[in-house]
Amino acid sequence: MGSCQAPTSGVFFSRAETAGMVVGGGGGERLGGVSKPDLVFGGSRLIDRVCCALSEVAGAGLVAVVPPGVSLPPGVMHTLEDPPGGGPLAGIDVGLSALGAPADAWVVVVSVDCPGIADVLRRLLAAPLGAEYDGRILRGGDPEPFDQYLMGVYRAGSLLRVIDEAGAQWGSVRGLGVRRVLRSLTLDRVDADAGVCRDVDTPEDLVWWETHLNL
Repeated sequence: MGSCQAPTSGVFFSRAETAGMVVGGGGGERLGGVSKPDLVFGGSRLIDRVCCALSEVAGAGLVAVVPPGVSLPPGVMHTLEDPPGGGPLAGIDVGLSALGAPADAWVVVVSVDCPGIADVLRRLLAAPLGAEYDGRILRGGDPEPFDQYLMGVYRAGSLLRVIDEAGAQWGSVRGLGVRRVLRSLTLDRVDADAGVCRDVDTPEDLVWWETHLNL
C-alpha cells in the first residue's frame, strides 16, 4: 500500500499477532452526506490513509467495515453489518467475524475518520500490555477528555466475549452504544490531546485537519 506514516520502531506488539479493523460508521450528514471513507486529504482518501498505516502494524489481517461502494486498497477485506446502519458496535461484531482472529490476538479498532492515525498508533502500541488488561484506548477530546473506544487495541477474545454477552442480554447488538458495552473491559488508558483524537464530522474539522497536516 505504499509508504505510510506509521510507527516502524518502538512498537511492543507483534505484527504477526495483530489485526486491524476500520469502522466506516456514520453517513457524513453534517458534511452534506458525503462518503467519509472517500474524503481526500492531500491526494489520499481517508480509507487509504488509515488502511495504509494499519497495514504497517497489523500483519494478521485487515478489514474495513464500510459500504460496498467504497473501493479498498489491495489486501483489505470488506464487510458490513446486514442490514447497514447498525452502529459501530454492530460493525465491530461483523468485523471480528471477517477477521477470524484467535482469542489471544490483538485487534486495533479505529474509525475511518481518523486522519491522525499515525499518532494514534504510536500511542496505542508504544508500550506492552500486561495479561490483566483486555486492551488499551486513548482518552482525550474537547472540551473534556473522554474514552475513545474507536481508537483502541483489544484482545480479540475479550471483544467477542462482551459483544456476545450484550447480544444475549439485548437480543442484538444493533444500535447498542460502543461505550455501553466495552466499558466493562479492563482497559489501560493513554491520555492524548484533543487534536490527536479529533475526527472529521464537520466542515470545520476538515479545515482543521488540512491545516494541521500542512496539506
